[in-house]
Amino acid sequence: MEFRLAELADLSALNSLEQQLFDGDKISPRQMKRFLQSPHCMVFVAVSDAELVGYALLLFHQGTLLSRLYSIAVKPDFRGQKIAQSLLELCEESALNQGSTTLRLEVRDDNIPAKKLYQRLGYKKLKVLIHYYDDLADGIRMQKRLTPTEPKTLLPMPLYIQTTPFTCGSACLLMSFATLSPQQELSRTLELQLWREATTIYMAAGHGGCSGHGLALAAKRRGYHVELWTQSQSTPFIDSVRDKNKKEVIELVHQDFCQQIDVEQVPMIDAPPSTAMLEEWIRQGACVLLLISTYRFNGSKEPHWIVLSGMSDRFFFFHDPHADTPADAASSAYIPVSKLSLSQILGFGKQKHTACVMIRRR
Repeated sequence: MEFRLAELADLSALNSLEQQLFDGDKISPRQMKRFLQSPHCMVFVAVSDAELVGYALLLFHQGTLLSRLYSIAVKPDFRGQKIAQSLLELCEESALNQGSTTLRLEVRDDNIPAKKLYQRLGYKKLKVLIHYYDDLADGIRMQKRLTPTEPKTLLPMPLYIQTTPFTCGSACLLMSFATLSPQQELSRTLELQLWREATTIYMAAGHGGCSGHGLALAAKRRGYHVELWTQSQSTPFIDSVRDKNKKEVIELVHQDFCQQIDVEQVPMIDAPPSTAMLEEWIRQGACVLLLISTYRFNGSKEPHWIVLSGMSDRFFFFHDPHADTPADAASSAYIPVSKLSLSQILGFGKQKHTACVMIRRR
Protein backbone atom coordinates (compact mmCIF):
# COMPACT_ATOMS: atom_id res chain seq x y z
CA MET A 1 0.00 0.00 0.00
CA GLU A 2 1.38 3.39 -1.00
CA PHE A 3 0.42 6.61 0.78
CA ARG A 4 1.22 9.91 -0.88
CA LEU A 5 -0.01 13.42 -1.64
CA ALA A 6 -2.65 13.50 -4.35
CA GLU A 7 -1.84 15.01 -7.72
CA LEU A 8 -4.07 16.65 -10.29
CA ALA A 9 -3.81 13.43 -12.30
CA ASP A 10 -5.73 11.71 -9.45
CA LEU A 11 -8.76 13.97 -9.92
CA SER A 12 -10.80 11.51 -11.99
CA ALA A 13 -10.19 8.64 -9.57
CA LEU A 14 -11.02 10.85 -6.57
CA ASN A 15 -14.30 11.95 -8.19
CA SER A 16 -15.20 8.32 -8.92
CA LEU A 17 -14.46 7.34 -5.33
CA GLU A 18 -16.59 10.21 -4.05
CA GLN A 19 -19.54 9.19 -6.22
CA GLN A 20 -19.18 5.54 -5.25
CA LEU A 21 -18.93 5.96 -1.47
CA PHE A 22 -21.26 8.86 -0.60
CA ASP A 23 -24.99 9.19 -1.16
CA GLY A 24 -25.13 12.81 0.01
CA ASP A 25 -22.80 15.59 1.14
CA LYS A 26 -20.58 14.84 -1.85
CA ILE A 27 -17.60 16.93 -2.91
CA SER A 28 -18.30 18.08 -6.47
CA PRO A 29 -15.66 17.63 -9.20
CA ARG A 30 -15.13 21.39 -9.26
CA GLN A 31 -14.63 21.51 -5.49
CA MET A 32 -12.25 18.55 -5.57
CA LYS A 33 -10.13 20.24 -8.21
CA ARG A 34 -10.04 23.42 -6.15
CA PHE A 35 -8.96 21.47 -3.08
CA LEU A 36 -6.13 19.83 -5.03
CA GLN A 37 -4.88 23.22 -6.18
CA SER A 38 -5.35 25.17 -2.93
CA PRO A 39 -2.32 26.03 -0.75
CA HIS A 40 -4.61 25.71 2.28
CA CYS A 41 -5.50 22.06 1.66
CA MET A 42 -3.72 18.73 1.47
CA VAL A 43 -5.20 15.58 -0.06
CA PHE A 44 -3.58 12.26 0.78
CA VAL A 45 -4.36 9.10 -1.16
CA ALA A 46 -3.90 5.39 -0.57
CA VAL A 47 -2.93 3.45 -3.70
CA SER A 48 -2.85 -0.36 -4.12
CA ASP A 49 -1.47 -1.76 -7.39
CA ALA A 50 -2.14 1.56 -9.17
CA GLU A 51 -5.73 1.64 -7.84
CA LEU A 52 -6.76 4.61 -5.71
CA VAL A 53 -8.55 2.99 -2.76
CA GLY A 54 -8.86 5.81 -0.23
CA TYR A 55 -8.22 9.47 0.47
CA ALA A 56 -8.21 12.06 3.24
CA LEU A 57 -8.75 15.80 2.81
CA LEU A 58 -7.10 18.15 5.31
CA LEU A 59 -7.93 21.87 5.56
CA PHE A 60 -5.85 24.53 7.30
CA HIS A 61 -7.81 27.32 8.95
CA GLN A 62 -6.11 30.60 8.14
CA GLY A 63 -5.28 32.74 11.13
CA THR A 64 -5.73 29.91 13.65
CA LEU A 65 -3.78 26.95 15.03
CA LEU A 66 -6.60 24.62 13.97
CA SER A 67 -6.77 22.13 11.10
CA ARG A 68 -9.82 20.21 9.96
CA LEU A 69 -10.24 16.73 8.54
CA TYR A 70 -12.86 17.60 5.95
CA SER A 71 -13.36 14.15 4.46
CA ILE A 72 -11.93 10.65 4.62
CA ALA A 73 -13.01 7.57 2.66
CA VAL A 74 -11.83 4.01 1.93
CA LYS A 75 -13.27 1.55 -0.57
CA PRO A 76 -15.31 -1.21 1.14
CA ASP A 77 -13.12 -4.05 -0.19
CA PHE A 78 -10.06 -2.49 1.46
CA ARG A 79 -11.51 -1.74 4.88
CA GLY A 80 -10.05 -3.48 7.92
CA GLN A 81 -6.47 -2.86 6.75
CA LYS A 82 -5.91 0.29 8.86
CA ILE A 83 -5.89 2.46 5.73
CA ALA A 84 -8.10 5.13 7.34
CA GLN A 85 -5.86 5.16 10.39
CA SER A 86 -2.74 5.61 8.24
CA LEU A 87 -4.37 8.44 6.28
CA LEU A 88 -5.43 10.13 9.50
CA GLU A 89 -1.94 9.84 10.97
CA LEU A 90 -0.56 11.47 7.82
CA CYS A 91 -3.02 14.33 8.32
CA GLU A 92 -1.98 14.75 11.95
CA GLU A 93 1.72 14.91 11.08
CA SER A 94 1.07 17.35 8.23
CA ALA A 95 -1.07 19.55 10.48
CA LEU A 96 1.78 19.73 12.99
CA ASN A 97 4.24 20.57 10.24
CA GLN A 98 1.97 23.46 9.21
CA GLY A 99 1.94 24.79 12.77
CA SER A 100 -1.51 23.49 13.73
CA THR A 101 -1.82 22.03 17.22
CA THR A 102 -5.44 20.85 17.03
CA LEU A 103 -7.18 18.66 14.47
CA ARG A 104 -10.98 18.80 14.30
CA LEU A 105 -13.45 16.62 12.39
CA GLU A 106 -17.15 15.81 12.02
CA VAL A 107 -18.55 12.29 11.85
CA ARG A 108 -22.05 10.90 11.45
CA ASP A 109 -23.49 9.87 14.79
CA ASP A 110 -24.60 6.57 13.26
CA ASN A 111 -21.13 5.77 11.83
CA ILE A 112 -20.09 3.57 14.73
CA PRO A 113 -16.85 2.16 13.21
CA ALA A 114 -15.53 5.64 12.40
CA LYS A 115 -16.43 6.97 15.85
CA LYS A 116 -14.61 4.04 17.49
CA LEU A 117 -11.52 4.69 15.35
CA TYR A 118 -11.42 8.37 16.27
CA GLN A 119 -11.93 7.65 19.96
CA ARG A 120 -9.17 5.03 19.91
CA LEU A 121 -6.80 7.56 18.36
CA GLY A 122 -7.52 10.14 21.07
CA TYR A 123 -10.28 12.32 19.62
CA LYS A 124 -12.75 13.79 22.11
CA LYS A 125 -16.36 14.74 21.49
CA LEU A 126 -16.95 18.48 21.40
CA LYS A 127 -20.52 18.93 20.27
CA VAL A 128 -23.58 17.18 18.86
CA LEU A 129 -24.61 18.69 15.50
CA ILE A 130 -28.35 18.26 15.05
CA HIS A 131 -29.48 17.42 11.47
CA TYR A 132 -25.97 18.17 10.22
CA TYR A 133 -26.01 16.02 7.08
CA ASP A 134 -28.11 16.19 3.90
CA ASP A 135 -30.34 13.33 5.08
CA LEU A 136 -30.82 15.15 8.43
CA ALA A 137 -28.62 12.68 10.30
CA ASP A 138 -26.92 14.11 13.38
CA GLY A 139 -23.18 14.70 13.43
CA ILE A 140 -20.57 14.66 16.16
CA ARG A 141 -17.77 17.24 16.21
CA MET A 142 -14.55 15.83 17.65
CA GLN A 143 -11.04 17.14 18.09
CA LYS A 144 -7.60 16.06 19.22
CA ARG A 145 -4.68 17.99 20.65
CA LEU A 146 -1.69 17.08 18.50
CA THR A 147 1.55 16.26 20.29
CA PRO A 148 4.95 16.28 18.57
CA THR A 149 6.96 13.07 18.99
CA GLU A 150 10.38 14.72 18.70
CA PRO A 151 12.67 15.03 21.79
CA LYS A 152 11.55 17.71 24.23
CA THR A 153 12.93 19.80 27.08
CA LEU A 154 10.11 20.22 29.60
CA LEU A 155 10.04 22.17 32.84
CA PRO A 156 8.64 20.34 35.90
CA MET A 157 5.67 22.70 35.97
CA PRO A 158 2.45 21.84 37.81
CA LEU A 159 -0.82 22.85 36.16
CA TYR A 160 -3.06 25.34 37.92
CA ILE A 161 -6.41 26.23 36.35
CA GLN A 162 -7.65 29.77 36.96
CA THR A 163 -10.75 29.89 39.13
CA THR A 164 -12.17 33.12 37.67
CA PRO A 165 -12.42 34.48 34.10
CA PHE A 166 -9.95 37.27 34.90
CA THR A 167 -7.09 35.61 36.83
CA CYS A 168 -5.12 33.97 34.00
CA GLY A 169 -2.09 36.16 34.72
CA SER A 170 -1.96 35.39 38.44
CA ALA A 171 -2.55 31.68 37.72
CA CYS A 172 0.51 31.73 35.45
CA LEU A 173 2.49 33.40 38.22
CA LEU A 174 1.42 30.64 40.60
CA MET A 175 2.63 27.94 38.20
CA SER A 176 5.94 29.78 37.80
CA PHE A 177 6.46 30.10 41.56
CA ALA A 178 5.72 26.39 42.06
CA THR A 179 8.21 25.48 39.32
CA LEU A 180 11.02 27.62 40.71
CA SER A 181 10.17 26.91 44.38
CA PRO A 182 8.60 23.42 44.61
CA GLN A 183 7.50 24.06 48.19
CA GLN A 184 5.17 26.82 46.95
CA GLU A 185 1.54 26.06 47.76
CA LEU A 186 -0.99 26.58 44.99
CA SER A 187 -4.09 28.21 46.43
CA ARG A 188 -7.00 30.29 45.32
CA THR A 189 -6.25 32.80 48.06
CA LEU A 190 -2.81 33.49 46.58
CA GLU A 191 -4.26 33.51 43.05
CA LEU A 192 -6.62 36.34 43.99
CA GLN A 193 -3.98 38.13 46.04
CA LEU A 194 -1.63 38.20 43.07
CA TRP A 195 -4.46 39.40 40.83
CA ARG A 196 -5.21 42.28 43.21
CA GLU A 197 -1.56 43.32 43.03
CA ALA A 198 -1.27 43.11 39.25
CA THR A 199 -4.69 44.06 37.85
CA THR A 200 -5.29 47.07 35.61
CA ILE A 201 -8.75 47.32 37.28
CA TYR A 202 -10.87 47.64 34.13
CA MET A 203 -11.39 45.71 30.91
CA ALA A 204 -14.10 45.93 28.24
CA ALA A 205 -16.49 44.06 30.52
CA GLY A 206 -16.13 42.74 34.03
CA HIS A 207 -13.00 42.81 36.12
CA GLY A 208 -9.62 43.94 34.86
CA GLY A 209 -6.83 41.67 33.73
CA CYS A 210 -3.20 41.64 34.83
CA SER A 211 -0.60 43.74 33.05
CA GLY A 212 2.99 42.70 32.48
CA HIS A 213 4.11 45.52 34.78
CA GLY A 214 1.88 44.32 37.62
CA LEU A 215 2.92 40.67 37.25
CA ALA A 216 6.61 41.60 37.15
CA LEU A 217 6.27 43.61 40.35
CA ALA A 218 4.43 40.80 42.15
CA ALA A 219 7.23 38.36 41.27
CA LYS A 220 10.01 40.81 42.14
CA ARG A 221 8.55 41.46 45.59
CA ARG A 222 8.62 37.73 46.31
CA GLY A 223 12.34 37.53 45.78
CA TYR A 224 12.59 36.37 42.17
CA HIS A 225 14.81 37.78 39.46
CA VAL A 226 12.51 39.38 36.89
CA GLU A 227 12.81 40.95 33.46
CA LEU A 228 9.94 42.72 31.70
CA TRP A 229 9.95 42.78 27.91
CA THR A 230 7.14 44.99 26.71
CA GLN A 231 6.32 47.07 23.67
CA SER A 232 3.25 49.18 23.08
CA GLN A 233 2.18 52.43 21.46
CA SER A 234 -0.32 53.08 24.24
CA THR A 235 -1.19 52.14 27.81
CA PRO A 236 -1.88 48.38 28.08
CA PHE A 237 -5.57 47.48 27.62
CA ILE A 238 -6.73 51.12 27.59
CA ASP A 239 -8.23 50.68 24.12
CA SER A 240 -10.50 47.93 25.45
CA VAL A 241 -12.71 50.42 27.31
CA ARG A 242 -14.66 53.42 26.01
CA ASP A 243 -15.66 55.18 29.19
CA LYS A 244 -13.49 58.25 29.77
CA ASN A 245 -13.37 57.79 33.54
CA LYS A 246 -12.28 54.16 33.17
CA LYS A 247 -9.54 55.21 30.77
CA GLU A 248 -8.28 57.75 33.32
CA VAL A 249 -8.18 55.10 36.04
CA ILE A 250 -6.32 52.60 33.80
CA GLU A 251 -3.79 55.30 32.89
CA LEU A 252 -3.32 56.23 36.56
CA VAL A 253 -2.75 52.60 37.56
CA HIS A 254 -0.30 52.06 34.70
CA GLN A 255 1.76 55.14 35.57
CA ASP A 256 1.89 53.97 39.19
CA PHE A 257 3.12 50.55 38.01
CA CYS A 258 5.83 52.27 35.93
CA GLN A 259 7.05 54.24 38.94
CA GLN A 260 7.14 51.11 41.07
CA ILE A 261 9.08 49.28 38.32
CA ASP A 262 11.72 52.03 38.54
CA VAL A 263 11.85 51.89 42.32
CA GLU A 264 12.19 48.08 42.36
CA GLN A 265 14.81 48.31 39.58
CA VAL A 266 13.10 45.74 37.38
CA PRO A 267 14.91 45.62 34.00
CA MET A 268 12.44 46.69 31.29
CA ILE A 269 13.24 46.12 27.62
CA ASP A 270 11.23 47.91 24.94
CA ALA A 271 11.01 44.94 22.57
CA PRO A 272 9.53 41.47 22.34
CA PRO A 273 12.00 38.66 23.09
CA SER A 274 13.45 36.71 20.18
CA THR A 275 12.96 32.99 19.68
CA ALA A 276 16.61 32.44 20.59
CA MET A 277 16.11 34.35 23.85
CA LEU A 278 13.04 32.26 24.77
CA GLU A 279 15.00 29.08 24.06
CA GLU A 280 17.89 30.20 26.25
CA TRP A 281 15.56 31.06 29.13
CA ILE A 282 13.97 27.61 28.99
CA ARG A 283 17.42 25.97 28.93
CA GLN A 284 18.22 27.96 32.09
CA GLY A 285 15.03 26.68 33.75
CA ALA A 286 13.37 30.10 33.79
CA CYS A 287 9.61 30.62 33.56
CA VAL A 288 8.27 32.91 30.84
CA LEU A 289 4.81 34.49 30.95
CA LEU A 290 3.47 35.67 27.57
CA LEU A 291 0.50 37.86 26.76
CA ILE A 292 -1.29 36.49 23.70
CA SER A 293 -4.46 37.01 21.72
CA THR A 294 -6.76 33.98 21.84
CA TYR A 295 -7.96 34.59 18.27
CA ARG A 296 -5.76 31.94 16.66
CA PHE A 297 -6.97 29.39 19.21
CA ASN A 298 -10.71 29.95 19.36
CA GLY A 299 -11.56 32.91 17.14
CA SER A 300 -12.15 35.23 20.11
CA LYS A 301 -10.01 38.36 20.31
CA GLU A 302 -9.28 38.41 24.02
CA PRO A 303 -6.04 39.03 25.95
CA HIS A 304 -4.77 35.96 27.75
CA TRP A 305 -1.68 34.98 29.71
CA ILE A 306 0.12 31.67 29.19
CA VAL A 307 3.42 30.37 30.60
CA LEU A 308 6.04 28.50 28.59
CA SER A 309 6.75 25.03 29.94
CA GLY A 310 9.18 23.51 27.43
CA MET A 311 10.50 23.30 23.88
CA SER A 312 11.66 20.99 21.12
CA ASP A 313 13.36 21.66 17.80
CA ARG A 314 10.18 22.94 16.12
CA PHE A 315 7.84 23.77 19.00
CA PHE A 316 7.44 25.63 22.25
CA PHE A 317 5.15 24.13 24.86
CA PHE A 318 3.02 26.10 27.28
CA HIS A 319 0.62 25.68 30.18
CA ASP A 320 -2.75 27.34 29.66
CA PRO A 321 -4.51 28.27 32.92
CA HIS A 322 -7.90 28.20 31.18
CA ALA A 323 -10.07 25.09 30.84
CA ASP A 324 -13.73 25.05 29.83
CA THR A 325 -14.53 22.07 32.05
CA PRO A 326 -12.64 20.01 34.65
CA ALA A 327 -12.38 17.23 32.08
CA ASP A 328 -10.47 19.58 29.76
CA ALA A 329 -7.84 20.44 32.37
CA ALA A 330 -5.53 17.55 31.44
CA SER A 331 -5.13 18.93 27.91
CA SER A 332 -4.10 22.37 29.21
CA ALA A 333 -0.55 21.27 30.07
CA TYR A 334 2.38 21.21 27.65
CA ILE A 335 0.34 22.49 24.70
CA PRO A 336 2.53 22.69 21.57
CA VAL A 337 2.79 25.80 19.43
CA SER A 338 5.22 25.96 16.53
CA LYS A 339 8.05 28.41 16.94
CA LEU A 340 7.03 30.06 13.68
CA SER A 341 3.45 30.50 14.93
CA LEU A 342 4.34 31.90 18.34
CA SER A 343 5.17 35.34 17.00
CA GLN A 344 1.73 35.42 15.36
CA ILE A 345 -0.17 34.95 18.61
CA LEU A 346 1.92 37.30 20.74
CA GLY A 347 0.43 40.67 21.42
CA PHE A 348 -3.06 42.04 21.88
CA GLY A 349 -5.21 44.83 20.55
CA LYS A 350 -4.94 47.24 17.65
CA GLN A 351 -1.59 48.44 18.93
CA LYS A 352 -0.27 44.84 19.16
CA HIS A 353 0.77 45.40 22.75
CA THR A 354 3.34 42.73 23.59
CA ALA A 355 4.35 41.73 27.10
CA CYS A 356 6.68 39.04 28.39
CA VAL A 357 7.68 38.47 32.01
CA MET A 358 10.76 36.31 32.57
CA ILE A 359 11.12 34.90 36.08
CA ARG A 360 13.96 32.86 37.59
CA ARG A 361 15.54 32.23 40.95
CA ARG A 362 17.93 34.87 42.25
